[in-house]
Amino acid sequence: MQLLAGTNRISHTLTFSLAAGLLSLPALAGTPGVLDHVPSDAQAVVVVPNFGGLLNDINSANIMLGDQGSPMVMMVTSMVRGMPGINLEGSVAGVLTFEEDMEGEPEMVALLPVSDFKAFSQGHRFEDGLYGMDMGGEMLYFRQAGDGYIVMGDDSGLVRDFDAKGGNLAAHTKQLGGTGAQVAAGNDMFAYVNFSAFQDQIDMAMEEMESQAEMVEMMGGAEAVAGFDMMLHVMQTIANDGSSMAFGMSFDPEAGISYDMGVQFKEGSTSASYLQNAGNAGKYFDRVPSMDYFFASAFDMSGSGIQKLATEYIDMLEEIDTTGMLDGKMDMIMGEVQGGIQVMGASDNVMGGLFTNMIQYMEVKDADAYLEASRAMYAGMNEQLGELAELGMKFDAAIDSEPTQINGVDAYGYKFAMDMSEMEGMDDMGMAMGGMNPAMIMGMLFGADSGPSGYMAKVGNGIVSTMTKDAEFFTKASNAAAGKNTMKGDKSIAKTAAMLPKNSIMQTYIAADHLMNTAGPMMMMFGVIPEFEPVEALAPMGFGMSANGGGVLFRAALPMETIQAAMEMVPAEMFEDNDEDMDF
Repeated sequence: MQLLAGTNRISHTLTFSLAAGLLSLPALAGTPGVLDHVPSDAQAVVVVPNFGGLLNDINSANIMLGDQGSPMVMMVTSMVRGMPGINLEGSVAGVLTFEEDMEGEPEMVALLPVSDFKAFSQGHRFEDGLYGMDMGGEMLYFRQAGDGYIVMGDDSGLVRDFDAKGGNLAAHTKQLGGTGAQVAAGNDMFAYVNFSAFQDQIDMAMEEMESQAEMVEMMGGAEAVAGFDMMLHVMQTIANDGSSMAFGMSFDPEAGISYDMGVQFKEGSTSASYLQNAGNAGKYFDRVPSMDYFFASAFDMSGSGIQKLATEYIDMLEEIDTTGMLDGKMDMIMGEVQGGIQVMGASDNVMGGLFTNMIQYMEVKDADAYLEASRAMYAGMNEQLGELAELGMKFDAAIDSEPTQINGVDAYGYKFAMDMSEMEGMDDMGMAMGGMNPAMIMGMLFGADSGPSGYMAKVGNGIVSTMTKDAEFFTKASNAAAGKNTMKGDKSIAKTAAMLPKNSIMQTYIAADHLMNTAGPMMMMFGVIPEFEPVEALAPMGFGMSANGGGVLFRAALPMETIQAAMEMVPAEMFEDNDEDMDF
């Protein structure tokens, strides 16, 4: 579809613009002043708040790359610094314009800051109201825009016609909204897309999707159409309510690199009403044990907007459910949840049950009712999933009728065994997994039980569950659910948490050190890397999400110590082999 193709072009263009260098610029106090001279109906804008900071940190990033850095970088940045009349303290904007059919690359006009236009233009040819700058056979054209800016580009017509009269800062601030403002204020470089400027393309794409309903009905029947119609309704609502999408990047030589993506919805819209939540996902790290882990993910669903969205989502799922499996249960199970956390513990024996060190804690409104609903769901699974046996999928689900006392807690043992050996295509999957049969694959994931199997219990206001029937492991989990010996004080997590959004409804951490120490020996064994030295404890990679003020913000944070450890682990030759393929 044209919109999807166009969206990919926007993404590639903005990604290239944002990743042109690893940048470290001072945090913004507000929306950069250069936007005052960007037309309010611009389709997409890339902004660098501080030109001199850009040059400084391109150098810093180049030094960080060591032997992979380019000796020409410092020469080029020095030449730019030496340009007469340039204002290194000013902000820069690149304004992108796309063709109506979204074909081809976008045109770009830049707004650059100057402190002395006369000095900057000295020695350049002036003709038909424009100055020409010869860049080794390629011409750049520029003219004065006022307020210490020039308009520059390689298309003389676009430079001449660009409206840079100013007075647009308020309009851009409104378009960005609270979420876009966070991206602008918290990043060294950012870009944003104006949804309204692509309304025609969005409408065309929606019409094209609606035309697929007949094919969906032919392939899946009336029930599939009902689900398809609901999906279209959701997409149309988002398309109508969207205001802007913003991307950002920040680089700090000490802390690390972070990337932002945020979407702002129009004030008073349906979509904005779901995004009014003061989250605190981090508090749930006080409900799981202090332990080595591969990943840990916490979420907070207690906000009024999320609760409203969950209620409507449950109603939608139950409306299209044809198995009866969800009848009355989704509201009790999903609707009860206020928040929680899931931790996948690190394991030296990844071949003997990768998920057996998994712990989950869920805070719910009524723990007794939630536990009872979960037990009822397990008890009815075999009957509800029985029809899948025709496809070669067999299930054996069960939960204890009476609890087992472990650490003074009533723990219910459960299992959900899966046998997919008779499914069509499983032999091919086995070949793809190195000749392993399906049972071996399930054993790698869940151990001898061939599926999730563990304990579930009420502890305080929450439900704690494990994926192993190891009583000692459950004891650690239940103690932590009561607030004893938890991950709350983990210093490495705190380092990364400081880089994530405030009021987060989701926080996820990936422990690169444990992943490296698990994968490293295997990579060495298979010849991917020549040798491997175990890495010391590192701050984890982090991902956070906030959903407040009518917008949603997602951030990925990569601590510098973790980046450097990964660079040291991968030999430089692997990058050199790909140099010829990298055409920028």
